[in-house]
Formats: sequence, C-alpha cells, structure tokens
Amino acid sequence: MPLAYRIQKAAFVPTLLQGEGARLYGGRWNPVGMPLVYTSTTPELAMLEVMVHADGTPLRDLPPLVQVTLDVPDELVETMASEQLPADWQQVPAPAGLPYFLAPRLRPDYSFLAFSLPSVVMPTSPSRNLLLNPAHPHISRVSIIAVEDHLFDRRL
Repeated sequence: MPLAYRIQKAAFVPTLLQGEGARLYGGRWNPVGMPLVYTSTTPELAMLEVMVHADGTPLRDLPPLVQVTLDVPDELVETMASEQLPADWQQVPAPAGLPYFLAPRLRPDYSFLAFSLPSVVMPTSPSRNLLLNPAHPHISRVSIIAVEDHLFDRRL
C-alpha cells in the first residue's frame, strides 16, 4: 500500500478523510460543494504544497501544524499522466473549468478511490499529489498511521 502525507492543523485530523475544507472552499481539482482530500506521496511535496498556499505568510507565523501519514490501498489508486489532463491544468490560478475535470470519477461507484496526479509546484517530480474521494465506499480502507508535529526549518 502506498503512503500519503498531508500537513495540516491538528484540530482537523479526526475529520481529515471527510474532505470538508475542500468541499467548503473548492480547489484546483474540485468545485465548491464536492469533498476531496488532498495529500502527497512524499512529505517533501506535502510541505511544498503548504508553502505555496501560505499566500506570503511567513512560515514561522503559520499556526502549529502536524504531518499526517496515511496508508492507501494501491489497487484503488488511478495514476494519471500529464497527457491525460486538460492542456491548461498547470495554469495559475486554475482555469474555471478545471475543478470539474475529476467530477465524473468522484462518483461512489467509480472503480478508484484515489487519483495520483502531478503537482503544479513540481510537475516533473516523481512525487505526486494523491487525491482521495471521501464519498467512495472504500474510504474506510484508508488508515491514518501516524500524526507527528511538523516544524518548518527556521531557514525557510
């Protein structure tokens, strides 16, 4: 089973697999109203994703964060190459229609629970973002295996 990582506030760990933040605010790969859990395949990419979304806030001024490690069933992960994504998927900000790209795959009866996609921050890296569908019936097979304090290096 592959591991996935997410860096977030500790208060939201109990509800992490509900995708509530993404449901409320939307994201690159989901519209408002559709839950999705954004994780990465390495702790380093998870950290870069936090940094890029800090919107200029110095890292030392962020609230205390934790690194969550998850175990995801490999057979439930669909890996998507850049060529399978819309041509403008790397655009910043994300194009208005991009959050709807995964919508047909986020049905509870779709074969895959998770989607391995390249990151806009590091598109050619072997590290990838792993998006989990909390509405999938197999979300219960994803387990949180570790929660550790995350401290940014003072030099960042």
